[in-house]
Amino acid sequence: MKKKFDSQMLLAIAVLIISGAALIVSMRQASIMNKQTDILLEQTKSNAWPRLSVGFDQSWSDKTLQYLKIPIHNKGTGPAIIEGVRITYNGKVVKDWWDLFSKAKVPDSISTGISNRGIYNSVISANESFYWMQLVHDLRLRHWMYERKEKITIEICYKSVFNDYWILHKEGLNGTTSIQKLDTSKCPLPPEEMFKS
Repeated sequence: MKKKFDSQMLLAIAVLIISGAALIVSMRQASIMNKQTDILLEQTKSNAWPRLSVGFDQSWSDKTLQYLKIPIHNKGTGPAIIEGVRITYNGKVVKDWWDLFSKAKVPDSISTGISNRGIYNSVISANESFYWMQLVHDLRLRHWMYERKEKITIEICYKSVFNDYWILHKEGLNGTTSIQKLDTSKCPLPPEEMFKS
């Protein structure tokens, strides 16, 4: 009777040990699967990252500025969803291109006709590029703005389809551009300072 009891006890202990080991293995596998899921999600996100760039195109001929254009390009692998744009002239927020011309004190004798495309609340596809603004009509306006290009600062807040946020900052039209990934769930630019064009 004692041998039967001992063998049953040993069998129960063995089953308990095996069950515990199976539980540990199962938990470890779940942890590995979670890590793999996180890695796959990050890989998927990286395959849909937008990366905006804002340029400054100009053409000169015999000391005459033929055109002045501001191109925008999404060099990334996913769409850029624009949630905020802020432009300042000499530190003052401007609401649109004509407010910029006003703050730059463009004389009334100079035509402020431009070609432009709005980007606020828009989506720029991967590898899409276009001219955001073009000064091609009035030579005097081109020269006026060229001489003041360093006073213009551009900020664009955009996100990916996975709600990851970035902010582009361009100091001066032909100055340096920096892009910072944000740890936020919404665009930090104040709504009342949005550039609407």
